[in-house]
Amino acid sequence: MNAKAETVIEESWIDVRDAAHMFGMTAGAIKNAILEKRFPVETYKLGKRHVIDRDVLKAFFDEKKAAGMRRIKEGPPPMKRARRQQRG
Repeated sequence: MNAKAETVIEESWIDVRDAAHMFGMTAGAIKNAILEKRFPVETYKLGKRHVIDRDVLKAFFDEKKAAGMRRIKEGPPPMKRARRQQRG
């Protein structure tokens, strides 16, 4: 093995700027949502950065996927029949 080979270590977190596209939001919109406590995923600060733990992010999207699969398996909700108006 080459003594100069570099070991690549993937961070356990992702910067919110890099995750913005996953939520269909801009980085600024995510930061505003975090500050207003309405962002759906737990974040933390790492220095000046807002970051999301990769395992937390994966769990969030896994739950969204599972919820979508449940809805598919259950089928659409039954449709309500419209009432006829009585003529008076």
